[in-house]
Amino acid sequence: MSQRQAFYPPKKAGILLHAFLSLLLLGGIAFLLVLAFSQPPSWRLVFYLLGVILLGMLLPLAAYRGYALLKADYSLERDGLQVRWGLRSEDLPVTDVLWVRPASDLVKPLTLPRFALPGAILGTSHHEELGEVEFIASSARHLVIVAALEKTLILSPADPEDFSRRFQRVIEMGSLSPLPAHTTIPAAYMNQVFKDPLAKVLMVLSAVLTLLLLVATGLLIPSREVVSIGYDFNTLPMPPVPSNRLLMLPVIALFFVLLDFIAGLFLYRRAETRAISYLIWAAGIFSPLLLLIAVLLTTMVRV
Repeated sequence: MSQRQAFYPPKKAGILLHAFLSLLLLGGIAFLLVLAFSQPPSWRLVFYLLGVILLGMLLPLAAYRGYALLKADYSLERDGLQVRWGLRSEDLPVTDVLWVRPASDLVKPLTLPRFALPGAILGTSHHEELGEVEFIASSARHLVIVAALEKTLILSPADPEDFSRRFQRVIEMGSLSPLPAHTTIPAAYMNQVFKDPLAKVLMVLSAVLTLLLLVATGLLIPSREVVSIGYDFNTLPMPPVPSNRLLMLPVIALFFVLLDFIAGLFLYRRAETRAISYLIWAAGIFSPLLLLIAVLLTTMVRV
């Protein structure tokens, strides 16, 4: 068997769940913003903003997990197995595979990793017989064990029996040119990025400036009922507006910082586009910095 065969994990339930979670997070962000705008200036605004930032950080994670599941597949050929799951990838030579069988054959069931959800059963756990196992799966009812020389993978093809049978046939046939072993793990990739001093400084600076913008806005709003957001062409202060309108500034900064962070990570993967990622992360510093300056200048405008 030399032709590649693609097997897919169950996707429908996981995609619907992560789409719902993404919409729920968006709704939570909108609710907190409306709540913040409808309240009189007080210290509670800081907590509303912290909630917005927290939900804003969880939103890309939920969206990414849904996207990773949408693109996930297990490709089986005579030379080995290729697993693709978002940024996570695994190329396993057939010569390294010891055996394959459905997880239902185990006497003691597998323990799912922490924070496992339908559509995103990802991470590691320990089993008495198998030792440490890594899950790259979407459904706890379709688990298949792939035991190799150096690792044990837990996958979830839609038809575990058919996948196991075909994989066993590949093992029996053998290969003269097995796939080169290759592993890509998102956490390891993030560690690689943060080992780069320039990348680390740029991303930490943008995060610190965004936090300072949040604190400055939270301190200014309770101290003033109205603020002027600048001067007109005649150098006169513009008409005052409720001070809680300034809440939009940290939200805008967070949006652009997250956008720059994700775009930079995408471009950092290749050496030829790495310089562009530095420029994007550097640009991400200016959004919260300029907005922070705007907030500080607002305190100087008399209304």
